Amino acid sequence: MQLATGKFFGDERFPEQKFSVDGVRFPMVLSPTTTSYITAFEDAIRAEMQWLESLLKKSGAFLFRGFLVSSPSDFIDVVEGFGFPEALYVGGRAPRTKVVGRIYTANESPMDKRIPFHHEMNYVCPFDTYTFI
Repeated sequence: MQLATGKFFGDERFPEQKFSVDGVRFPMVLSPTTTSYITAFEDAIRAEMQWLESLLKKSGAFLFRGFLVSSPSDFIDVVEGFGFPEALYVGGRAPRTKVVGRIYTANESPMDKRIPFHHEMNYVCPFDTYTFI
């Protein structure tokens, strides 16, 4: 598969990856081709946005590995670099805490409480096109 013209993103493989009938890997695992500082990662996202979106449509998911994202503020900077509109967290049924910006903790229910089968925020309209985990 052709990778970014800016040569910032390389692809990796791992044993759990799946392949579609046309050979597209799921998820697509992207890593930096050089030492990646957070500002370079954000700049590369903005510069390669069209390519990243087309790759996301083909693969269905990204797994970014090896980028120097070490804090919640780094993570929100990367999320914001994509420029996608925020899906507000309203009416969630599980206790969660806002970490920074649009970043929340996972379900904070006690471990002894059962979580029934569900799809994250599927009752919210309009539902979000992109999710960052």
